[in-house]
Amino acid sequence: MNTLEKQAEVTRLLHSAQAGDPDALDEALRQMYGALHRLAGAQLRQNSSERTLSATALVNEAYLKVFGGSGTPEWENRGHLLGVAARAMREVLVDSARRRQASKRPQSVDRIELSEISGALAHQIDYAALLECMEALEQIDPRQASIVSMRFFVGLTAEQIGSAMGISPATVQREWRMARAWLQRELEG
Repeated sequence: MNTLEKQAEVTRLLHSAQAGDPDALDEALRQMYGALHRLAGAQLRQNSSERTLSATALVNEAYLKVFGGSGTPEWENRGHLLGVAARAMREVLVDSARRRQASKRPQSVDRIELSEISGALAHQIDYAALLECMEALEQIDPRQASIVSMRFFVGLTAEQIGSAMGISPATVQREWRMARAWLQRELEG
């Protein structure tokens, strides 16, 4: 089964879950778990200040954020689920950073470097500031916020994001450049 067939299968399973098949959701998540675990591991390797979470813990905490409430969320497709998972992972990392910053003696290692978002930024930015900027970006342009989440927090390529969102990689790159410039301006200000 090629990548597009796997993506279509996950989307089909998500729709079956919405129709009431509880096993379909379990199977969709089982198929995506390996990919989410690898992406969480890559994100944690990029974020050297996060010493308390493992990739497994990050995926599990994101799962609890997404599925911990009542009812089954409604998924449009695999890309929608990836976007929601990316946001949940971001929130878990932000919560973890906030807990560390609330300790008696916050240290400089409790800050993270956003290497991909801030190619031009040489300083470090904390997750709390990033979360505020991401929430503002989501109000202005939800698609750009989804692209940033998938690119930075989940580690997807432009091709993977394009496939997940149903847009071209060129559109992803263009939106990424605009969102990155906007975030840079907001985080510097």
